[in-house]
Amino acid sequence: MRLRAITGVEQVTENSYARSFRIQQATGFFMVKNCPEHSALSLHIDTDDIRCHMAIHQRVRKMFDLDSQMSVIKTLLAEDEVLKPGLEQGEVPRLPMAFDSLEFTLRAILGQQVSLKAARTLANRLVQTANLRTPAKFPDGLSHFFPDLNQLLPLPLTDIGLSKIRQATIQAVLQAVAQGRISLDAKQSFEQFYEDFSRIKGIGDWTVNYVAMRGLGMKDCFPASDLGIVKVLSAIQGEVLKAKQIRQLAEHWRPYRAYAALCLWNQYQG
Repeated sequence: MRLRAITGVEQVTENSYARSFRIQQATGFFMVKNCPEHSALSLHIDTDDIRCHMAIHQRVRKMFDLDSQMSVIKTLLAEDEVLKPGLEQGEVPRLPMAFDSLEFTLRAILGQQVSLKAARTLANRLVQTANLRTPAKFPDGLSHFFPDLNQLLPLPLTDIGLSKIRQATIQAVLQAVAQGRISLDAKQSFEQFYEDFSRIKGIGDWTVNYVAMRGLGMKDCFPASDLGIVKVLSAIQGEVLKAKQIRQLAEHWRPYRAYAALCLWNQYQG
């Protein structure tokens, strides 16, 4: 998380995650700390409207995948010889989800065909361009809010280092969300999300699956065209696999293929 954190919006240490937020007319920040001695996480919320506490609590639970039946997922995946090297201390990794689905969607587009460092730089520039300052009482390191849909729509993207094609993709996505042509509701089917999102020029299979996984928390999507997954499975099979072949291999990991993808990513050496 530390390598992906947006400067001013998120702050990550070895055992904590903090960020600013605006939700349901409320503003504030929260901090999550790891409490390994209790096998638990602690959550501190500081806000100007206590009515948002439950919404923040629910989002944080989703961020850290605290409500999934990991024992069921482990039964299906942990003994799979292909996935076993990607387990974390013998456990299937939890599926990390973004705090805000629209924010993550934009970050996924910013990350298309660029390095992790470059994607983070672009996200930082987007936040600096919006320049939504937090109150002075916020902790050091949480100086900005991430812009919401209404603030993103008129935001100029010409000076943050994006190609015209990528700018057009982001604007098209924002317009589609604003007009209801794309929903970022996790309750929809993956098939419906794929159909709607992939209509946007510049949005391909990888982006749809990645946003579905990390932005919406859909547990059975699988980015078969992902470079890391292709390389890991090709090495195991002893031949360069195409996305169609990889999808066939992934069929027996249903209905938790997103967790299988995490196990494969853990094996990717870059």
